[in-house]
Amino acid sequence: MSEAEAIRNESVAVERTDVSPRLAALLAGGLAGFVALTIIVLALVFPGALHGRSDAPHSQSAAPSLQIDPARDFAAYRAAEQRQLDSFGWVDRAHAIVRLPIGQAMRDVADVGIKDWPKAP
Repeated sequence: MSEAEAIRNESVAVERTDVSPRLAALLAGGLAGFVALTIIVLALVFPGALHGRSDAPHSQSAAPSLQIDPARDFAAYRAAEQRQLDSFGWVDRAHAIVRLPIGQAMRDVADVGIKDWPKAP
């Protein structure tokens, strides 16, 4: 007895036959007929789609602007952010809201606290 015959499990049902060639041919023919019929119906419903120019816009979009030196760009961004953190400036002049240097703002909060902040018990 070969090893393949020894490992049989009689409780498992398997298919014993293949698909008939006639059924496979009918399915392939049906699919091909469906695709051909779809093309014909679409050509009848949208006759202008087969001839002439498309209505789609033909403008060229601008080429993407690529980052040449990402490390330098990031360093410049961080420097600009740091300058803003370390300087005075107006946030909203109409409402008299100003920007303080971060170091001074932290010292002021540590010395005076935040107005209307609940006191620790």
